[in-house]
Amino acid sequence: MAEIEQSMIDEMKDGFPLFDNKGDGKIDGAQLGDVLRSFGLNPSNAEVEKIAKANEGKRLSFDDYLAIHKTVLGQGEVGSYEDFFEGLKLFDKEGTGLISGAELRHVLATLGEKLTEAQVDELMAGGGGQEDAEGNVNYDTFSKYALEG
Repeated sequence: MAEIEQSMIDEMKDGFPLFDNKGDGKIDGAQLGDVLRSFGLNPSNAEVEKIAKANEGKRLSFDDYLAIHKTVLGQGEVGSYEDFFEGLKLFDKEGTGLISGAELRHVLATLGEKLTEAQVDELMAGGGGQEDAEGNVNYDTFSKYALEG
């Protein structure tokens, strides 16, 4: 398990009650994805589903949560900027820093952790997915925008 600095543990301890919707000092297992992400981790949807399924119907104390947090933290960062950028760079056949918007939509909907059409539309409508006059997207800008959260 990965180690966490005491200052971060104190910060999480202060924020943990915000997710306690019953006032018993615990959170629902179904909330784990939201809580993990709010405390700076970026687990994949598949990882969140696996963790939530294992904790379905359970109420988790802070200590229970902290053990899960350490496990997820120890698995490394999922989807770093460099990984995302390099993955999209493969589609830049001319080395211009641009890929076609249609190709980007296709990649987002069919490769890796597949997004729904609505999720793709939402990402593309944001600041990073703006297509230029030729229908191309700067994948450096898009990568930064997509990973901002």
